[in-house]
Amino acid sequence: MAEAPDELQELRAVCPGAVEMSEAGVRYISLPRLNVPGVGELDGLLRPQQAASDGYVTRLYLSAPVPGKGQNWGTQHILGRTWHTWSWNNVPSSYRLSQILANHLRALR
Repeated sequence: MAEAPDELQELRAVCPGAVEMSEAGVRYISLPRLNVPGVGELDGLLRPQQAASDGYVTRLYLSAPVPGKGQNWGTQHILGRTWHTWSWNNVPSSYRLSQILANHLRALR
């Protein structure tokens, strides 16, 4: 299911370069130069739905781990890059894209 255009526009208010992408049938939102609280700018990759590979409802990947925040950091290779993510689950895919992102970022405060 594609996101409504206004949801992507809403996300661009937070991250102007946000663009939808896909790999192996999984949708992602690329978030270049995302402002991560307490860290500054990192590239982000939002997966707004569950993928069969990991059991997480939604996921936020970052270009680098956030020291002292999040738990159980690991890496995944997606869209030709290595991404870092942590154990943070149950952010509903029924939320708007901006709400999904905000809930994932909240875990890093």
